[in-house]
Amino acid sequence: MSVLEIPRIYFKGDIAWDPVTTNNYPKNSAPAAYDEKASEAILNTTAVDGGTVAAFRKAAIDEVVSVGNWNPHGSYRSPFFNTSITGVDTGSGLDTRDPFVSAPVDFVGMLVDAEPYGAFSSQLFFDDISFGIGGGCQVFGKRKQHFTDRYINFQANPNNSMIAGIASVLWQTCFPKNEGLRIDSFDSPALAALDTLMAEDDVLGVMVRFCTYRTVYYDDPTLSNGSPAMQAAGAALQAKLNAGGFQPNPARSKLVGTLGLWRRCDAVHEPGDRALLTTAQPITQGMPAKHPAVCGTAFARVADDRITLDLSNCIPARNRDAEKVDLGDLKLIAADPAPAVAITEIATIPYSRYDQAAFEATSGIVDIPLAPGVAKSLAGMNLSVSAGGKTYLEEAPLRAISDKPNCYLDEGSPGEATVQVYERGVPAGAGIDVTLSELGASQPTALSLKTDSSGQVTFPLSASAGNVTGLVLQPGPDPTLPVTVNSFNVLRSTYMYLRVLPADDDIAALPPTWQNVHDHVLSNWEAMAPCMDNWLRLGDEAQVRSYGPLIKKLTDPANFEDFRFMPVTRDLTQGQRRLLYNFLDGAAGMAAAGEAEKDAAPEPNYHALSRAMRST
Repeated sequence: MSVLEIPRIYFKGDIAWDPVTTNNYPKNSAPAAYDEKASEAILNTTAVDGGTVAAFRKAAIDEVVSVGNWNPHGSYRSPFFNTSITGVDTGSGLDTRDPFVSAPVDFVGMLVDAEPYGAFSSQLFFDDISFGIGGGCQVFGKRKQHFTDRYINFQANPNNSMIAGIASVLWQTCFPKNEGLRIDSFDSPALAALDTLMAEDDVLGVMVRFCTYRTVYYDDPTLSNGSPAMQAAGAALQAKLNAGGFQPNPARSKLVGTLGLWRRCDAVHEPGDRALLTTAQPITQGMPAKHPAVCGTAFARVADDRITLDLSNCIPARNRDAEKVDLGDLKLIAADPAPAVAITEIATIPYSRYDQAAFEATSGIVDIPLAPGVAKSLAGMNLSVSAGGKTYLEEAPLRAISDKPNCYLDEGSPGEATVQVYERGVPAGAGIDVTLSELGASQPTALSLKTDSSGQVTFPLSASAGNVTGLVLQPGPDPTLPVTVNSFNVLRSTYMYLRVLPADDDIAALPPTWQNVHDHVLSNWEAMAPCMDNWLRLGDEAQVRSYGPLIKKLTDPANFEDFRFMPVTRDLTQGQRRLLYNFLDGAAGMAAAGEAEKDAAPEPNYHALSRAMRST
């Protein structure tokens, strides 16, 4: 089950984050902001139109210093860099001699939040990922579902107090074996072992899970929130932006990851393994006063001969360099559920097994041998991890995971979400209560259903009005209601976000003139994402008309998962799309496109230009 099974491929490196950050500010909080309910850019609480695009862009630049808008010129792109295979495990421990080791890992995604104002719904939309090089050892995967972030730990590194520098987060997705996945083992025993297992009916493909941490901003790892150095860095960026040109300001993080098996029972976007939840026990060693660190949630898999722990997003950092805090020997304990009191110490894990070197070598994964027969006894026991007499992790036997971590619906078109309940990492059976409730609801409204024989329930999702709603999943009896924003902990709870895009019927009914389509559709993207100017000027009618077929392709709902979908934020309403298509399909539009083609410069004589370059 999952990347915790053998064989495993380990990788590490870096990732850049280049989102447009202006839409992180809600209406009324800043002059240049975003209204997530209406899905539109806002300037001074008023929807942007063609006449206010320039003013919005200027206001966004002014917010770099005033409100911390650290990247108004972002491209949304998030590429891996300096990333490569670091080791493999085919059952005999870490192997760094496999021919696959040192091969590059190539990935470029678009970072998009389903809920723009928060950090719990980040996604990486992409087309494919490559481990290795074509013609040699390689795993090439075509995207089925984008990467989703889960289990963000805002106390992973309190010393790195610069925006999200304090945090670490887990990302996961899977690649079906019959939908573009290619494994070229060449001379790699590890890839040959992985490829052989693809023949099993229970194996659906491969899973990729990685953890990002130690985020750096303004290319300066010493910055802290509110410091004079941070203010100076913001002022320098603002000066560059005001001087003109395209000025993206990406952040960057470290990452470690694992590639392994995806089996039929595994969740796609987050771990379905045994979940060892954080107890939020404060860790004060080397931490700033009043800002302790905590362990993040970990995951476990029990096999016949071993128990495997995924600590990739668990052990916090003791300094800005993200070196792991020394908790001493970790004790892995198994206990019968209450009221039984049988307790078994399974293993002692020394610091050398979870320190920075070990973390980078095996992506935070620790294997512990088990004596014959022990695995069977652990099937009904709860696991925990403690050190120095303090318990840092406790298993939650039941976990409920939605098939739609971030669900997009159009107003008036309700949907549904299927939730799988896991019991100690295995799909549960029938009769388990699952409660779906709205995060932060003023009234404790909730819907509870019982699982079927496969351990699943299907919840209806309302799309009555445009909005973004966090939905919390609680398996078992006696759910906590209401779940307030202050009590919600992403390290302990499973959840999903429901993004309902408004219908905008009034926009769809407008005459398909250039002014209307620019004011009500294109000006949103033009204002929020200046990077669009680099390939298509959304305020240029002739350009928009000439690119009409491509624009229709990139805004087609069928291409929603594609890397180049427009707009990148995925916030294109039905009414906006209808007005845009009416404009692009109109006879006047086709005629104007023809006139623009007539007025275009004549085709260059490339032969003459080539000869001219050779002349003296």
